[in-house]
Amino acid sequence: MTSFVTEVSWDARVVSGLALVGALRDTVAVVTFRGSAGPPVTMPGIAQTGTATFQRDLCDDLALDLWAKGPLLRKDVSLSLIDTSTRLTISYLLSGCWVCGYDVSVDPVTGAVVEAITLSVARWDRVTPPAHLLAEKLAVERSAQVRRIDIGALTQKYMDQSPAVLDQILSEASRKGDVLLLDEADALFAKRSTVQDSHDRYSPTRQDELLNRLSAHRGPIVVVPESGGASHPDDLEPPT
Repeated sequence: MTSFVTEVSWDARVVSGLALVGALRDTVAVVTFRGSAGPPVTMPGIAQTGTATFQRDLCDDLALDLWAKGPLLRKDVSLSLIDTSTRLTISYLLSGCWVCGYDVSVDPVTGAVVEAITLSVARWDRVTPPAHLLAEKLAVERSAQVRRIDIGALTQKYMDQSPAVLDQILSEASRKGDVLLLDEADALFAKRSTVQDSHDRYSPTRQDELLNRLSAHRGPIVVVPESGGASHPDDLEPPT
């Protein structure tokens, strides 16, 4: 079983020794409608985010006490779960938190003193790394390289030859086991119902051709919704 340690921070500092007690939880109420005929129908109702409780041995760090006893302040809390063996880090952002419970208790058997803080959380989300870092991580795991392709530049430069050029790029990438990093892919993957111009570089037909070629790639593909910068020329030229 993988062993994770917890790192919690707010106000741009790590609050030492905290462990998450219980779970981060979102729930959606189930609403049942019963008509005069037919089976009952269930629908999603009110969504609610649960509280988050953190606990640690009592120490001279007053971070918990000051937040709990001070004015009612909302803070964003960063929660990272770190694999002690691989250093894999999974991070979450808890937004709009305020203290709804704080207690200090003594274990009657061991005499250990712990303090716990319970936060009302407006929203929590898993933090995903930037696309280029994710691509680099996948490449390292596979002993491969990242091949960056600017879809916009590709279609502009080669126009009607784009599918054939992409075939050559993907053939080389698949042979080497490369990870594809696609820039300016938002227009490519967006649904388009009409063609605005006869030279529209993202016409539905061209979209289908490019997507079919990308789906044939046997390695990972990481998509950047908006252009993350100029691509390297080698990423656009057919392999030799």
